[in-house]
Amino acid sequence: MIKTILGGRYEILEEIGKGGMAYVYKARCILLNRIVAVKVLRDDLEGGDEFLKRFNTEAQAAASLTHQNIVSIFDVGEDNGKHYIVMEYVDGITLKEYILKKGKLDYQEALDITYQIADALQAAHEKNIVHRDIKPHNILITDDKNIKVADFGIARSGTGQTLSTDNNILGSVHYISPEQAKGEFVDNRSDLYSLGIALYEMISGKVPFDADSPVTVAMMQIKDTAVPLADDDGSLPIGVQQIVFKAIAKEPKHRYQNALELKNDIINLIENSHYMIPDGKKYYGLSAQKDDAFRKERNSHTKLSPIKKSLIIFVGALTALIVVGVGCAIANVNILSAISSVFTSTEHIVPDLAGKTYEEAQDICEELGFSVVIQKEIFDSSQNPGTVVYQEPYANEEADKGITIRLTMNKASKTTLGDYAGEPYKNVQQELEDAGYFVDIIFEESKKEEDVVLRQSPAAGTKPKRSSTITLYVSAGIAEGDSYKTVPNLIGKTYSKCVSMLSAAELSLGAITGVDSIHDDDVVVHQAIPAGSLVKKDAAVAIKLECTHPSDDTQPDSQTDKLNNSDDTQNDIQDGESHDNEN
Repeated sequence: MIKTILGGRYEILEEIGKGGMAYVYKARCILLNRIVAVKVLRDDLEGGDEFLKRFNTEAQAAASLTHQNIVSIFDVGEDNGKHYIVMEYVDGITLKEYILKKGKLDYQEALDITYQIADALQAAHEKNIVHRDIKPHNILITDDKNIKVADFGIARSGTGQTLSTDNNILGSVHYISPEQAKGEFVDNRSDLYSLGIALYEMISGKVPFDADSPVTVAMMQIKDTAVPLADDDGSLPIGVQQIVFKAIAKEPKHRYQNALELKNDIINLIENSHYMIPDGKKYYGLSAQKDDAFRKERNSHTKLSPIKKSLIIFVGALTALIVVGVGCAIANVNILSAISSVFTSTEHIVPDLAGKTYEEAQDICEELGFSVVIQKEIFDSSQNPGTVVYQEPYANEEADKGITIRLTMNKASKTTLGDYAGEPYKNVQQELEDAGYFVDIIFEESKKEEDVVLRQSPAAGTKPKRSSTITLYVSAGIAEGDSYKTVPNLIGKTYSKCVSMLSAAELSLGAITGVDSIHDDDVVVHQAIPAGSLVKKDAAVAIKLECTHPSDDTQPDSQTDKLNNSDDTQNDIQDGESHDNEN
């Protein structure tokens, strides 16, 4: 492949990596004189038409993502049977290599990296794009600690390869969610599970589930519970454990429901190391910390002989009796009843009330001699409405009979969608997002009032699950008699072609940025109004050009330069002109 020119413009310079699905090359775009990365699909994966169709669809969808922590996709093409993706070239190493190099990361650095990945995932999930293969191998890190998530678009098409015998694919099974391992439907929470596994590995230096067989690892993902992160010097905050174990909860409903929730907890913990997440005690509480400390203390002591153990027990019991006897003599209390109290515990095990209604919690506690009180109510979309989210004292701890258990209840209620037709879409959007839903807005040409809801999906009267997507179809407010035109796709066209296309569409050219002087063969890399938009006749469309004359405009010669400008060059040449699809 070296020296091969793909698509008439990408000169292959060197191989820089290979994975289970593709070979990755460093290449030079001849047209724009810039360095790019080209991922060429392996020949043995190209035979299936369905696979290629899905691959192209997903890659094109991923090309719409614009985010500083996502590797930008510039182009998708095929040349003599070679299917390839052209993307931003990142001068760095994978997060997996970084972890191996450092052994394990300080928790603050691990949280910072996790935050950047979560930020990238949030941008993708908001466009209904699920990565499905988040792992350190697909995360790139630069020298200045910038994170770039790669392989959006290729991951979904390759899910069927997860348990392949290829060594590069075997790595994926260490990060897949339980629902992926079972072959069930996955959504954005599956990506967050994989990110939680990666965070565990960053802090500990190893994955939580490992075995010789990929099938065994997959079964561990489904059934086994991860060991708490080691905290040998006591410097790891409880909140870190809580974040990790919430992210890798087996049931999706018990995890973070979206990336924003995870980001908020990370920010709070970075700002305050004593911060504990609102429902964190369900995942890692003080009782777990005590158990860890006890195990460390027990393991740190030298083993005692049976004789020494018996002597210690005898001396301890004798000392206790003496202390009690002296106290009773002073207080004039019956010595026999006092001795009996030494060996009779008044403590009881606190019941686990999570998921119970208040009435159920009351009944359970009355039988055991405890009382309950509602301490506060919170909104938790992952739990059933009107049930206990967490409690103090915690479940399975010992407490004196008669104490009051303080409950935090979930005040969330199931939302029945109303009929939003005719309402201002911004009000409806805010209401639905506050209720825990994702909202998609699709504008349509309509003679009805601008910005009002025309219809919705799902329909009124349904009760969709939390974190599902509600689509609102909104009026674009086109008045009768107005003349509207469809904006053509200008990305990748030369300046002269752009001018003629706008003229043919009865639109005008707006502000021009990106170059000091304009040449006819300069290339459009960004347009202010997206292709396919309906605008009034003669509307001005601003563009950004990239110079094809290096002598006039200096081109970046390293990926470090490109990192700071990735948002400006996230769209690259896409062949074919936009058709006028005016409705």
